[in-house]
Amino acid sequence: MNEVLGEIPEFPKSTQATNVFTRNSDPFKPERVAEVMRSITIGEDLSEEQRQQVRALCEEFADTFALAVSEVYPVTFKSFKLTFPEGTTFSTKVNQCPLTPPQREYLYERLNELEAAGIIRRIAPEDVKAASPTVLAQKAH
Repeated sequence: MNEVLGEIPEFPKSTQATNVFTRNSDPFKPERVAEVMRSITIGEDLSEEQRQQVRALCEEFADTFALAVSEVYPVTFKSFKLTFPEGTTFSTKVNQCPLTPPQREYLYERLNELEAAGIIRRIAPEDVKAASPTVLAQKAH
């Protein structure tokens, strides 16, 4: 019953620059710290002195910020296992709505990031135990 059901597609490679993603090698690289600071929004309810204190703390602890999935450290001290009653089966038929080209490009880039970070991995279609459609959340307007 090891019949090949289909081919695994190659996702287009990301064109995103990675020179600031140095949390593992150089977390205080000036370009990385600048990108961390650019990514942080400090509320207007703080005085200028308080805002400066927040900026200084963020710069001091820039090594705790992850700019990409690839910079997130894996948790090795905890594990999670799903258990199901014996004989439980799940649907492997996906009723996927077609994705627009921009949606597909966005999704494939995210999948490449997750795969490169070791969070997900490719498996053969015949090894799939459960499947569900992918739904991309719409941006609030």
